[in-house]
Amino acid sequence: MNQLQERQLPPPLRVLPDMRPRWTDVDEDFDTAAERLVTAHADDGQARDLPIPDLRTWGVVPDDTYFALAPLGGHHEPMRLRATGLSGLLGRLGAPVEFVRDRLTAPLQLATINYLLSRDESALSGLLRLRRGQVSAVVSERYAPFDVEQLVDTVRLALAHHGALGEVRVRAVATGMTDVLRLTFPSEAVAVKPGDISHVGLDISSSSFGRSAVHVRSMIWRLVCTNGLRMPEKSGSFSFRHVGESERLSDGIGEAIPTALAHARGTMGRWRRAVTVMVDRVAELVDDMRELTGGERGRVRDELRLAHGAAELPERTDAYNLVNALTAAAHDAEPARRLELETFAGRVLRQQVGA
Repeated sequence: MNQLQERQLPPPLRVLPDMRPRWTDVDEDFDTAAERLVTAHADDGQARDLPIPDLRTWGVVPDDTYFALAPLGGHHEPMRLRATGLSGLLGRLGAPVEFVRDRLTAPLQLATINYLLSRDESALSGLLRLRRGQVSAVVSERYAPFDVEQLVDTVRLALAHHGALGEVRVRAVATGMTDVLRLTFPSEAVAVKPGDISHVGLDISSSSFGRSAVHVRSMIWRLVCTNGLRMPEKSGSFSFRHVGESERLSDGIGEAIPTALAHARGTMGRWRRAVTVMVDRVAELVDDMRELTGGERGRVRDELRLAHGAAELPERTDAYNLVNALTAAAHDAEPARRLELETFAGRVLRQQVGA
């Protein structure tokens, strides 16, 4: 038994967890919600950026049982890698993340990564995004930081410029690897059905960890269940990559907000028409939604049964119930996946109702 234990291969090194994702449904003014977002990131640890002129002069080392990044010259202490930090480093090196992270033993992990770091003939520059002294992301030297403080200041200025700051209500705040502010405009409420009120709104999302561009997307928010419906088409969605100057991102957001809001008003008309559009062969349609997991399709079926007050899945429903079932299924997902599901629901609305 002892001989068998001695022959056991060492386990893989581990990564520290990323900032924990959280979606919070709220009903707050903009400044209160903005403070909620900023505080969540402050609680994740002090942020600092460390430019690296040449990653070839650094190496990956073990720190207890964790991956750590350290300069060969020893002028910094080893810094442990979070999950996204390791993924970003391996991505820069062209290495398969899951294979290196999960399938190799610690000695092979170190040998593989350090070989890849040293093999290039030209300098490999980059930027380390640090939280609490941990490497939370490894991004290109062209990366334009645009963290939550800049994001909320930019959105606030844009809303004030268009006379909407006092009117807007924030209905959700998501924090973590992807941040979201879900804004609605109660003055533009529509009763799609008697007692069933929907508001036009905007989702503004970004990432402090290189996981997402800055997005401004039109959406519809349903008051009774806090479901969100995001528009998939490019005409109602505006994206700005974290590249170049941060001023470019600020200007882009300021211009995108009124345009996306105009598209949201157009979507509300489509949403109202969904009540009158009937959908046949519901079971087959849900089964064919390969964009969803098995559990998500099950949740859609449950929501449709609930909407019809029946034990069996209806053969026929209206597009309104179908889309609501999809957005309800999104409630169980982590923030990034929730946004994907709500966007898929918007695509289904467009398919069923048309432009």
